[in-house]
Amino acid sequence: MGLVMTFAFLSVIVFCLYLYTFTPSGKRWTGEVDDTQE
Repeated sequence: MGLVMTFAFLSVIVFCLYLYTFTPSGKRWTGEVDDTQE
């Protein structure tokens, strides 16, 4: 049971990292986009 919970938790982290890497808002947070107009 613990292994399943660990796998689910890691999956959520990977999904969040995916969103942060490939979405405009995520790129703004990571500094990959030079968006300084706001």
